[in-house]
Amino acid sequence: MKKKYGIHWFRRDLRIAGNDNLKQNWKQCDRNVLGIFFFDAKFLSRSDFSHNRFAFFIKTLKELKKELQAQGGDLLIVGEQAEKAFPQIFEYLNKNNLELPELITYGADYEPFARQRDSEVKKMLESYGVKTHSGRDHLIIEPTEILKDDKSFYQIYTPYYRRWFEKLTTPEVRSRLKSVENTEAYYQRLKAGDIEKIFNLKWSDFKNFPYPDQLDFYENENAKSVTIKIPDAGFKVAYERLIEFQDKADVYADQRNFPSLDATSQMSIYQKNGSFVSAQIITSLKLSDSSSQYLKEIAWREFYYAIMFHKPESEKSAFLAQYKNLKWENNKEWFQRWCAGQTGFPIVDAGMRQLNTTGWMHNRVRMIVASFLTKDLLIDWRWGENYFMKMLLDGDLAPNNGGWQWAASTGCDAQPYFRIFNPWLQAAKFDGDCDYIKKYVPELKNISAKAIHTPDGDRGPLYPKPMIDHTVQKHKALNLFQNISVKSAGSGPVK
Repeated sequence: MKKKYGIHWFRRDLRIAGNDNLKQNWKQCDRNVLGIFFFDAKFLSRSDFSHNRFAFFIKTLKELKKELQAQGGDLLIVGEQAEKAFPQIFEYLNKNNLELPELITYGADYEPFARQRDSEVKKMLESYGVKTHSGRDHLIIEPTEILKDDKSFYQIYTPYYRRWFEKLTTPEVRSRLKSVENTEAYYQRLKAGDIEKIFNLKWSDFKNFPYPDQLDFYENENAKSVTIKIPDAGFKVAYERLIEFQDKADVYADQRNFPSLDATSQMSIYQKNGSFVSAQIITSLKLSDSSSQYLKEIAWREFYYAIMFHKPESEKSAFLAQYKNLKWENNKEWFQRWCAGQTGFPIVDAGMRQLNTTGWMHNRVRMIVASFLTKDLLIDWRWGENYFMKMLLDGDLAPNNGGWQWAASTGCDAQPYFRIFNPWLQAAKFDGDCDYIKKYVPELKNISAKAIHTPDGDRGPLYPKPMIDHTVQKHKALNLFQNISVKSAGSGPVK
């Protein structure tokens, strides 16, 4: 085969619509573009690896592969690291007197592991004389695009958001939004089965190719460890979920904190793997008002990515240096009860059981259970962060890390250590009738809301007593943080 062709390395951009890096390859290589995805052993062996999220990811890959093949293209799933597989592919091509790809494209990633990997792979590819292009994808505005006048990065969300929104209105970023305006039209064609053959190359065009597709193998192996029902995946499902949310967007700010309501978009599971991205959400919902609460939530996600990009060590340690050596109590039995949703605090238990049975948790409840673990149980936020990543279908390193450090008061622009959620008051305020609690804690089904929300209420013999006294633990948490703060300040007691 002597014709010019390219390879698009899919990672967390698992879609065709609005994929500018794929489109650039498609244009430059006259529609001759092959898709490839690598399962990296280093990633699969992480301590926070999730079999459930992996199953959802595989499901997304299957949908993407069907879309590509329906349009004349292809996607190969390789069970090897990119830095090892690419040289072996090139060796096969040279050995068979075949051309190397004209261009290899891939979407930018900003996590510490990905940045190091991409730097090494780029050098390796270019050593073979292969051109590469990696452009922005799952973020609408990259971390390096929003800096202070002195070129330092923002550590407080509010000024970051002001600059982020200003950037959003510039011609440069508006053009990024315009580039995904075909999202709805593409969905309609996909739904109607009106699929055009826009790709001209398949992996089967290479005879005796050394890598068989591994998608079914990984799916079958992983299925043994899946613990929940995996929802439908892919671009089409993501778009339909967003349109379903569209009618609720106007009341999102008022209803988003009530977990019994279906008032949030739940688009995070699709954003995690890039089957739908921020630019498409902003365009589809026509978000243009700086006061839009939903737009602010999109910016929060990008803020946390910017923090991890500029300070990658925050992946494993406290962002605020003075809190790196907090003396957490780390009671393992307490942690296991928190994980199992058996703490005796109904709103906490409901949240953990929702997480364990569905792979998702309402955001207000995420804040409550995170505050409870760190400020009531005095357990290291990294324990909770790791458990969330194991269980969440939308487990995303930067937002998850940022959220946990916010709750633990160890992160940038975090909740001040002296502001500690009272789980009883939080439950009464946001789940007054206990509809959410009773859905996930059925042993409280016939218990009155008053009894459920009262610390010493009679919640029946089937439900455990509260494992700790919130007031006692609150003061212990204040002492823990205050002692550190006094030492860091080198002055008298904190007022």
